[in-house]
Amino acid sequence: MAVKQSKPGRHLDPRTRLILGAMGVTAILMTGQSLLLAAALLLLCAGILFGGKAKPWFQALKMLLPLVGLVFIISVISFDAETALMLSLRLFDLLTLSFFFFHGLDPEDLGQSLRQMGIPYAFCFILTTSLRYVPFMGMRIRRIMDAQRSRGIDLRPGIRNIPNFAALLMPLLVQSFVLAEQLAMAMESRGFAREGRTLRREYRITWGEYAAMGVALGFLVGYGIWKESGGGKCPWF
Repeated sequence: MAVKQSKPGRHLDPRTRLILGAMGVTAILMTGQSLLLAAALLLLCAGILFGGKAKPWFQALKMLLPLVGLVFIISVISFDAETALMLSLRLFDLLTLSFFFFHGLDPEDLGQSLRQMGIPYAFCFILTTSLRYVPFMGMRIRRIMDAQRSRGIDLRPGIRNIPNFAALLMPLLVQSFVLAEQLAMAMESRGFAREGRTLRREYRITWGEYAAMGVALGFLVGYGIWKESGGGKCPWF
């Protein structure tokens, strides 16, 4: 029997986060001006700071900034500096937006709420499992790197260390196959194909969340109309 969700009111329903995040991604992809992308990045960073997520965000930057820098370098070589700046800011905005909406979200809550909407269980299971295994595999990678470094294998980024990365990839590949086999056995033993599954919780979208999604949709439609009318051609915006 489903149990009503009893989380604090400041926590958004997982479906609300997903919809608002999709609208944000759409707006960012529609934007091709560096100034607007920089303004959006400042707003997102302010939201992260005021939302109490500054510490995990700074930790995530250690992985995000090298990726953004790599995109900038490749774009400068392929295009020009202005285009490279725009593409780098767009990627940074997308990564920051994903962190803002989905950091701290329990994959189980997201999968269960989507099931309540009528999404097939198999799709929800794939989504939930992928969200869980990404950080899990990241932990496995760190453990393998620590073990290989203790054996004197240098895995720091560098051209000379490229042959050494086989010592990371091979154990990771073996562990991935082992995890996949364990997951398949667990699914089979727990009756993955069984019909008539029930929900552990009942998820409800509040009227305030509906209002927030309506306002966000209005801004998105208005922004699209403004761009189609020529507003996006302004040299500053």
